[in-house]
Amino acid sequence: MKLLIHSAVLLMMLDRPNLKEGADVSVENGTKRNCIVVTPHGPRDGGDFGPHTPGSKTSGLQEAFEAAKAQAKDVYISGGSWTESKTEPVVYFLQETLRIPWMQNFRCDSGNCVIHYSPSQGDAVVIDSQMSCTYRFGLIVSMSSGATVRLKPMTAGPDRFKVITSTDFYFNALVGGGGAWPSGEAYNSTLDEKRKWVGTGLMLDGSIGSIDANRIYVTEIVGCNRGIHLSGGCTHNSIEATSIHLSQMHVQLGDEEVSPARVRANRVNAHMEAQGIANAVGANIHGAENILTLSSEGMSKGHDIIFGKHAEQNLVTIAKLNGFSNQSKWHTNRVSTSSAHGLTGTPAVPLSGDEVMNELPWSVEIRIIDPGKVDRWSQASGSDPPLSFDGPLFCGQSILIKPGDRLKFQYSKAMVWAWRAVQ
Repeated sequence: MKLLIHSAVLLMMLDRPNLKEGADVSVENGTKRNCIVVTPHGPRDGGDFGPHTPGSKTSGLQEAFEAAKAQAKDVYISGGSWTESKTEPVVYFLQETLRIPWMQNFRCDSGNCVIHYSPSQGDAVVIDSQMSCTYRFGLIVSMSSGATVRLKPMTAGPDRFKVITSTDFYFNALVGGGGAWPSGEAYNSTLDEKRKWVGTGLMLDGSIGSIDANRIYVTEIVGCNRGIHLSGGCTHNSIEATSIHLSQMHVQLGDEEVSPARVRANRVNAHMEAQGIANAVGANIHGAENILTLSSEGMSKGHDIIFGKHAEQNLVTIAKLNGFSNQSKWHTNRVSTSSAHGLTGTPAVPLSGDEVMNELPWSVEIRIIDPGKVDRWSQASGSDPPLSFDGPLFCGQSILIKPGDRLKFQYSKAMVWAWRAVQ
């Protein structure tokens, strides 16, 4: 078997055309792969584009994407390993926003280079309509209060739609305007409590065209006012963020005064870690039917999860929940967690004839410790007719109520009860 493999490799090497001495292999490969190549010193080092592209304000990146579109080619952005004090990192500086035009059946690949946006305002990278594309980036760093990456379909491009769909996005790291260090200084991990955490790491902006059915992976998002924000028409996307940290608000789905149907049926998997930032929020949810799998550390009290007033039918799984805020008027959101028992509490027994509602995002078992003297009671769920029971309670009785269920008791002596979460 080894002999066959070695023979095959040898035949491939013999069949390969001889390159002239000193020829640039990357350019040769770029030609063969129908690919525009951006290089660290291009075009002086043989790349098609790079920092020495005449008149470029984007280190040749804007010119590369425009050429790729005009010539029906892919793009490769060259990277290179960095060893401090021994080698220089590969950095492509942006003096203005990099605007990636609408594409279809396109691929952008990249080494783990740094794309660095220098202005204090505006977005670093804006990606227009896309269909059936693949994007891979290394680190994108912004010094701005805008978005590090904004997905925003604006142009009627793929199949004449304003849409980003069926596209893969990979980012090694997205760094917001607050920077990657708690102090704001490299190698200093002491938190500066007065530091402003600005910008949005990943913005899905469906205000003009829809963003539907994409797969997005980010290894790290850091130093932002918002780590991830979905706004406008964002549906059926799968988003994974291995670590969102050092941010004021880590995940936001939808916006407070917008219909929850606009941000719907997305899947988000993320770890969120505030690292001591005051008033930090984990996931702020305003949309509908979204599924989130989260872990959370260091958020302010009651702010691991916030359900906005229009949020409905969202499902959140979180291993350890330190607190949440449920402002929703629908009582259809659900949380699955190992720590619900410590957050459930037992409310006071309502006055005879008054209702009590389960406003928690999980089901509750009510155990009757002392039945008191109850003559009649009822249980109601949603708009369904209530179930009425003529008769007393009994010691040890168990009553299961789901989120939004309502109970009413008629009694001459109040019962004693205990609530506990059912997960």
